[in-house]
Amino acid sequence: GYPRVRILPPVASSPNAGLEAAASAAAAAMSKPGTPLKPGTPRRDFTPTGTSSFAPRMASTGAMSARGNMKVPFLPGYSSNPLSETQGSLKKNQTLTYGLGGQHAKGVTGGMSGLPKLDLKQLESLMNPRNRYDMTKNSATHEEREAAKESARNTYRPALPPAWLKHDRQVLRFAAYFQEPVHENPKENFRVRHCTVFFYLEDGTMMVTEPRVENSGIPQGTFVKRHRIPKTEGSFFTYQDLGTAETIEIYARAFRIYDCDDFTRDFYENGLGTRLEPREEPPMDFFRDTQMREIDLLSQPTARDVLESKEYDNLAVGGSRKNQKLQQYLENDRKVLNFKAFWDDPTLYGSRMYFLLHYYLADDSIEIHEDLARNSGRDPYPVFWRRSLLRKNPHISPAPGMLEPEADLYKPEDLVVGETINVYNRDIYLYDCDSFTREFYRGYMSLEQTSHEIKAPAPVHVQLGHAPHTGIGTEEDSMASCLHLTPRPPRRDILKLMSEDGKVLRFEGKMVNGVAEDANRMFVVVMYLADDTVGIWEKRQRNSGHASGKFAYRSKMKNPATGDWFQPQDFFLGSTVEVNAVPFALVGADDATIVYMEENSHDFPLADTPVIVRKVQRIRAAIEKASQSGKAEHSVEEFYGIASAAGLDLCLHELLTLARNYGKQDGFNARGTITLPKLLAAL
Repeated sequence: GYPRVRILPPVASSPNAGLEAAASAAAAAMSKPGTPLKPGTPRRDFTPTGTSSFAPRMASTGAMSARGNMKVPFLPGYSSNPLSETQGSLKKNQTLTYGLGGQHAKGVTGGMSGLPKLDLKQLESLMNPRNRYDMTKNSATHEEREAAKESARNTYRPALPPAWLKHDRQVLRFAAYFQEPVHENPKENFRVRHCTVFFYLEDGTMMVTEPRVENSGIPQGTFVKRHRIPKTEGSFFTYQDLGTAETIEIYARAFRIYDCDDFTRDFYENGLGTRLEPREEPPMDFFRDTQMREIDLLSQPTARDVLESKEYDNLAVGGSRKNQKLQQYLENDRKVLNFKAFWDDPTLYGSRMYFLLHYYLADDSIEIHEDLARNSGRDPYPVFWRRSLLRKNPHISPAPGMLEPEADLYKPEDLVVGETINVYNRDIYLYDCDSFTREFYRGYMSLEQTSHEIKAPAPVHVQLGHAPHTGIGTEEDSMASCLHLTPRPPRRDILKLMSEDGKVLRFEGKMVNGVAEDANRMFVVVMYLADDTVGIWEKRQRNSGHASGKFAYRSKMKNPATGDWFQPQDFFLGSTVEVNAVPFALVGADDATIVYMEENSHDFPLADTPVIVRKVQRIRAAIEKASQSGKAEHSVEEFYGIASAAGLDLCLHELLTLARNYGKQDGFNARGTITLPKLLAAL
């Protein structure tokens, strides 16, 4: 950094040349007037012998070497440039002065001359205070001056604001990703890394960052620092090059933009008139899929058995139990809800029992005491439910250590006057409460607890019922032993036995239990009119796989539909009877059965022809319309369709009765035809 100098060759000098030069310099320094000496320093004469002519030559010629007029080399530590007396003063001229009116510049005349001269006349005018202040208006306060300065600062806007002012702190943010290959991994061959692309509108710079993922093992954070990123052809990226559903290349790496924020979308739509593409779903790699599964597993609640095992292990090693209801205890200690309740004992000789129910808000426990009257005759042990938690779903563990279901406890919102609670499978009715309980429910649930007036139940004489049938013999035999002290045989209808002896109603039945193997089984259902007993036999069929013979012994049976004994009126074509929990559909009957039911039509209205004709009278128009089609005879199935279309429901036995009287019956089953002209003539 030093200028080039020309090094001269050394010149031979006397042996005392260096000493002479040092002595001369010291003598010159000591010879200056006004040079102070330190206290106690003796004055010495540094002029050596034989050098008296050296000092004047140094003073006249400047810094030179010991020999001749040769100057010292211009090197660090050797340069010497003494000031000449003829150069004059080096002080800078002062051009700024203060006078009337404030600061002003003055002319430069050289040196320290040119000082401003004071005008005494002007000074005399300044002595009058009226010339110093403007008395025509009030002076502005400090707040007014600051407000004017701030308003002037905020109102100024250039006509064409620059980009750094127009788009100050406006950033376009895009969501992007790129695929990174994964080598030597049997589970995945690529990984999707998500990034955020920022474009700063104020200066056109871009920045790419990657969100940090904990324990990812990948250096993440700022991917590309903020600067103007060049494109492959040499120009720089602008906001026009960015958009959703587009791929950009930054330093030989392809980034796929799949989404942006709301500000960016509004900027393109409202500012540029460009509508961006909707969001794309980024691809899912194996690492991300595994991470999402782990998050789902962690978000799932821990099983109750795991929590209980952790608590047990903590207590086993000396840990303490968690006081989860400490805050509830501190806020509600000695606060008790008091209800009055009763329960009607439905057992024999049972009576109404009154209770007092206490609900402790400190720990949600409940206790129930019996409210016994004087001389009630009951033992003085009023505790009905000892103070503890009352569950809606009571459960008893069959063995210790088994996991019980989650407890569903009674809470204050479950205790409402006019409703019941279940304790020991008893429905206890709440009918009143005290003033503190009413005040608590007003603040807790905004509920007004009422009071119900309870009247004593009217005494009811309980009549003893008969003992149930033991299954041995008939029910009439068991009833006879209950009605008389000495068992008597039940009375029998001898007239019916003699008049109806040998008369039966025989029907063909089919099982309708929904089992495919029983669909083709045929049975004979017999109703004995002498004693109203029922018997069922199965018909023999080749290769049916079922043994034929007796299915139900002849006995009196009850009809499950009515709860009474089977009667002859319960058997007719189209009906379904249930015997021994097996339903049978009656699909056919023999001629003797049909004739007997028609002869005794007063007992069997479904076989009474006049009654059926009056019933069919309602669909006469539909029958006339069907007869005009040119077809006189219609099958039973066709006539049933005509009646159903007209809104009339006829059973199979009624259709068979019409076919026997106004048509032809075909065979044993309920088949045949009905002649419409004959039926119309009867109508």
